[in-house]
Amino acid sequence: MPERQRRNARNEPRGEGASVRPFWSGTITFGLVSIPVELLAAVRPRQKSMKLVDREGHPLGRRYQCSKDGKTLSDDELVRGYETEDGQTIVITDEEFDALAPEMSRDIELKRFVAAGEISPLYFQRPYYLAPSGRSSKAYHLLAQTMARTGRVGVGSFVMRGREYLVAIVSDNGVLRAQTLRHADEVRTPDAVELPKRKKPAKAMIDRFAKAIEAAMNPELNTSLLQDQEAQALQTLAQRKHEAGRDVINQTGLEDEDADAQGAQVIDLMAVLRKSLSRTAVVQSAANAEPASVTQLADRRRATSPAPQPATKRALSKTTRKKTTPRRSANISDDSPKADLLKRAAALKIPGRAKMDKAALLKAIKRAS
Repeated sequence: MPERQRRNARNEPRGEGASVRPFWSGTITFGLVSIPVELLAAVRPRQKSMKLVDREGHPLGRRYQCSKDGKTLSDDELVRGYETEDGQTIVITDEEFDALAPEMSRDIELKRFVAAGEISPLYFQRPYYLAPSGRSSKAYHLLAQTMARTGRVGVGSFVMRGREYLVAIVSDNGVLRAQTLRHADEVRTPDAVELPKRKKPAKAMIDRFAKAIEAAMNPELNTSLLQDQEAQALQTLAQRKHEAGRDVINQTGLEDEDADAQGAQVIDLMAVLRKSLSRTAVVQSAANAEPASVTQLADRRRATSPAPQPATKRALSKTTRKKTTPRRSANISDDSPKADLLKRAAALKIPGRAKMDKAALLKAIKRAS
């Protein structure tokens, strides 16, 4: 484990976030090279994030209302609207939107390798870790070391959850990191925000600034400076009120919000990466290793290719969803436990079911059946 990552791990707060596991798998491709990888989230929500609940602790669901008459709208009454420059709204149907979706692919297709300094930090959006997948990690290590030695960053695109993303692949201490990028039209230039024109400062002022910067110089970044003080203050407040028994909601009897979240464990991300990197025999020196042949890489790609994924909910038309919706079982009634209602709602693929109370679940199940 690199020294910098060990230092960061010592300063990293424990116990927050969900379990870390790959949520996308595919291959990095460029030329005739194909390297199987898995995608892991490199960041997690802020500790200060809170949810809206009622006085009894039940999560609240979101409802949409018409601004004209105040009527609460159902999902079937919601449509997509594209706003034009002249203020008009154009309705886009599900079928039209699906036709514009990118072709499904499991490839991170790298189109260019550029110097790391060529990409402005303004374009960086969200970081992910890439871990090697399959029976061999030799090609993964070779790419990481080659990119680090040459100071290059791979730029390309990939499709995830029905959306195409621009991405930069960066080598960071032997680990490949995927950084999604903003599109060019999303980034504003200094001229666009009308920054004041630069004026030549006096030499005395430059010297004063230089001395102030020199006095605060430090060869390394102490990650304790990056701690979320607001979140820590909120945690301290909640802990103090919990110990005093003030404003504490008794969770006894409340069902888990989502069956998918049951059994989640908090896992150290770097431990997951280390385990993934050591799935195969240790590579003594990736820089001196012979690159895998095109045939070997192709065989490896076929062996590790994931099974075809089912169509996403958004890609199904309303007609198809109605045809494939399971019928309501006869044993669901007003007296059914909430756990049974959650299972039935999951089978019916009712959106927002995790945030519904028992009455809302029962109503949604009856409407969907």
